[in-house]
Amino acid sequence: MRTAGHIRQRSPGSWELRYSLGTNPATGNRKTATTTVRGARKDAERELRRLLHTLDTGEHVNPTRMTVRQWLMTWLVTVKQEVAPRSHDRYSSIVHRHLLPALGNVPITKLAPVHIRDFYNVLAEGGRCDGRDGALAPRSRRQIHRVLSQALARAVGDQVIARNPADVFKRQLPKIERKEIMTLDAEQSAVLLDALRGNRLYLPVLLGLATGMRRGEILGLRWRNIELDRATMRVVESLEQTAGNLRFKTPKSGRGRAIVLPASIVEELRRRKREQAEMLLEVGIRQTGATLVCAGADGAPFSPFSLTHAFVEFMDKRRGDLPRIRFHDLRHTHATQLLLAGVHPKIVQERLGHSSVMLTLDLYSHVIPSMQEDAAAKIEALLIRRLPFG
Repeated sequence: MRTAGHIRQRSPGSWELRYSLGTNPATGNRKTATTTVRGARKDAERELRRLLHTLDTGEHVNPTRMTVRQWLMTWLVTVKQEVAPRSHDRYSSIVHRHLLPALGNVPITKLAPVHIRDFYNVLAEGGRCDGRDGALAPRSRRQIHRVLSQALARAVGDQVIARNPADVFKRQLPKIERKEIMTLDAEQSAVLLDALRGNRLYLPVLLGLATGMRRGEILGLRWRNIELDRATMRVVESLEQTAGNLRFKTPKSGRGRAIVLPASIVEELRRRKREQAEMLLEVGIRQTGATLVCAGADGAPFSPFSLTHAFVEFMDKRRGDLPRIRFHDLRHTHATQLLLAGVHPKIVQERLGHSSVMLTLDLYSHVIPSMQEDAAAKIEALLIRRLPFG
């Protein structure tokens, strides 16, 4: 490790680090780098050791010359060990499509709120950095801010910059208008299932409508998770697709849940299990408890992306008699139909795997007016008509 380094206290809690970058071979002049570290002296000593080590390994970047691009690329490598693969894919996409083109060449120590404000104005008014037409939706702009803010917060923590210039926008983010949830009614659900008979989409769609499971949970369901005699299933895994890869993970809530199945669904699952066992035997594979319920002819998992694509294609062909819903809207349909049928919101929450009943009620607030009308009718029948008026 190089020994050329010096620490000088500038003020309480502020330390100047000065260290040698070697000699310029063209001029013979000695090059030095200077940076500031906030904290205790031991923090300054630790940072100086790190900087000197990067000089020895050839990884050094002068903190005073580091660009936003260099920092964001470093941050992506670091955060990859800390988040789920799909989250990292999303972070990487935002960095490469939006942040680097707009802010990448700015020295990170010079990045100011005005740079970020100009960038956000471009996103809001059009002229997006990804080459596509139109302005970004408020939700997308919030996601971009969140990634930028997290990356800069790490830069503050690593003492690359003194403060986070994105913090000033916490109260200035665009408001997200909640889109109306698209659902099917009971008759439309029956039409959809009837049209899907014999299609590989039939069982995933049936499970979505009957259980409210998420796409990944349906594709991650194994026979060992189902007790047909007790008409119950356990949601303990979810199949996730990242950039070209599939992986099994815990459900979104982080914990499993039990779902009681209708008798007709149990019979459908029994039939599916028999048919799948015969189909697998034809290719020399034995069905086991680990076999996926919704799988290909060889037992291989379905790709979540391909399932979504196939469902969109199917719904496009049925525009005449069915609304154009997403696969995830089957989950919304399940919840909405239960609430309209008078099922207690707590039960709906448990079936969906929401973290709280308040989340369920907030998400499906569009059902509340109908529930209010039903409540008024019931109180009329139970109490009001028996009261002596006038």
